[in-house]
Amino acid sequence: MGASSPLRPPAPPDTCGLPERFLLTADHYTNPRWLPVEQRAIFHRAWLYVGDGDRLQPGMVWARSVAGAPLLIVRDSAGELRAFYNLCPHRAAILSPQAGIHPCQKLVCPYHAWVYDLSGDLLGVPAQHQFPESFQKQDFGLRSLRLETWSGFMFVCFDDSAPPLAEFLGSIPQHLGQHRTAASQPLVAKQYTVACNWKNYHDNTLCDYHVAIAHRTTLNQVQGPVRYYQHQLEPFVNLLYTPLTSAWRDENTILPLLQGLSRDGFFTYGIYPNLHLLGLPNGLLAWLHIEPLTAESCQVALEIYGDPEYCPPASDLLADFEAFMQEDMLLTESVQRGYASGTYTPGPINGLETRIIHQQQLIWQALAAAGEAE
Repeated sequence: MGASSPLRPPAPPDTCGLPERFLLTADHYTNPRWLPVEQRAIFHRAWLYVGDGDRLQPGMVWARSVAGAPLLIVRDSAGELRAFYNLCPHRAAILSPQAGIHPCQKLVCPYHAWVYDLSGDLLGVPAQHQFPESFQKQDFGLRSLRLETWSGFMFVCFDDSAPPLAEFLGSIPQHLGQHRTAASQPLVAKQYTVACNWKNYHDNTLCDYHVAIAHRTTLNQVQGPVRYYQHQLEPFVNLLYTPLTSAWRDENTILPLLQGLSRDGFFTYGIYPNLHLLGLPNGLLAWLHIEPLTAESCQVALEIYGDPEYCPPASDLLADFEAFMQEDMLLTESVQRGYASGTYTPGPINGLETRIIHQQQLIWQALAAAGEAE
């Protein structure tokens, strides 16, 4: 697909090839038994967004949980980013109980004082002579997992057989790879707790059927008329591309280095399994990251990055995003109550819901591969 050619001519939604009804049942959105299954079959087999790599300077660690696993994201003294499980290989003690980002030159186990450097190598063991002669420090380094970056943003993957991050992200680097510049800054960061299943919120953000109805005075003003919507489905991401509205052009400045589609439209990417990336030609990049909390609640993290010279003030950005996000929260919480009513069976699919089906098919395939589809 050329960078300067349209994704495809605007046309009525194509319903060919879509199933007659949604694939996931109300049980998939309400039954707690699915949470451990999803962690194993979905989250532990995909690339997962963890945050901005620029937050970590050399000699810093970020202790956090990802998909239920305690992790350490570190930047060693040479500036290399690494990811390890946040536990000591000796007796599984949590190495860094302090959550968040903090300086750290060495990791010392609070249980038995085994000492590791930020490359994961075991440096020191108290009373080492008391171990068998076969004990070798090099055999007990920290267990690592895959970490790769795109535009400075970090992703981890528990599955060694998953494709590289660049392949997983599909056309995102092509279309949004120039949006983040040396002048870009984090502009907004806020978290929300929503009383709905994580898949429910993700479905909603992929739903291009409701925008002109539920977001008539908010998001719809940026995305424009439905007749101009263009969709693209890729192995792990899906895209809604909409040309810029004249109102947006009148009120914003386009980042000079962008070309072709990247400077002409609004990119709304859904990324399997729980991530969304929005890109605008003023250089704005916005992440919506959805984490399951319980079967009927999730945490939605909003992060917005951009060059303050070209993007609106952070207070305006937050107000604009919160306006349509609050509308979505009300909708998804209402849908969650509908799922929990015990009276819902999957309904028919509109062509403007094709991105939901793309996501549900990936989920269904993952569950089937794990022997859990039903």
